[in-house]
Amino acid sequence: MPLVGLVSGVARRAVAPAALAGAACLAAKALASFTSPDAKAGSVRSMAQPRYDTHTPTTFLQKTFVATGAALMSFGDPTDGSHIAALGDATSNGFFATMRRRMMSDPVGRRILKERPQVSFTPEQWEALARLPEGSFGHTYYSQMKRNGISWSTRPPVRFVDNEEDAYMLLRYRQCHDFYHTILDLDISVVEELAIKVFEWRQTGLPVGLIASVFGPLRLPPHERARFFSHYLPWAMQCGSQAKSIISVYWEEMWEHSVDDVRKDMRVWLLPERNSITHAENSTAIRT
Repeated sequence: MPLVGLVSGVARRAVAPAALAGAACLAAKALASFTSPDAKAGSVRSMAQPRYDTHTPTTFLQKTFVATGAALMSFGDPTDGSHIAALGDATSNGFFATMRRRMMSDPVGRRILKERPQVSFTPEQWEALARLPEGSFGHTYYSQMKRNGISWSTRPPVRFVDNEEDAYMLLRYRQCHDFYHTILDLDISVVEELAIKVFEWRQTGLPVGLIASVFGPLRLPPHERARFFSHYLPWAMQCGSQAKSIISVYWEEMWEHSVDDVRKDMRVWLLPERNSITHAENSTAIRT
């Protein structure tokens, strides 16, 4: 058996209990030691002043605990997006330069930073997407979300990013994740989620995508791992490097546009050989 197959097989069997125990221990230590990041020695202050509504001030050590625990939990259960979100929060501080530079160099990106839109729908607005013409970006997005059984409202807030503008950029990136699935025509299998993460890393420079692409393949069955490295990874690296900045798109203004025109404008191309997996099958494949 190849060494990587042996390692991944052992990891898949051992990681669930190890992840739960390790993450619980790390989380307990982090919560027990919460103090102000800038408190003086001997200070009795319990926490610094939050810088935005959902902010949880943390020290570098606490962020390390959170990131390690979240990484273990997300490896053990890749279906829970809250673990990936916590990992992204805790590891992104200091890595927003690429994202900010791309947004500030684009007039739409600058408008997004000024207006601070958030992805949200009333029930009427959501169902209106279903009535858009087939082939439109809005209808394609709605259909993909329905097919995969996921909701736009499940994206967790940002908690551990200390700069308010950085926190908004991360939230925007997180809330728009499903739009990237739409323009890249990728569903929610583990291998396709990993491809999205690689694409996002090349676009944003945030380390969570790189971490996922390094360790995520260990969760794949051998045939899926082989497809990831031979097809998905090279495509995601090249497409992510050459595409227009995804964070500088006002997606809410694209509903009636042809999805093919949006792809052309974004300079993205679809992976010819993809292994699309339905939501029900995907849930089983993750546990393989």
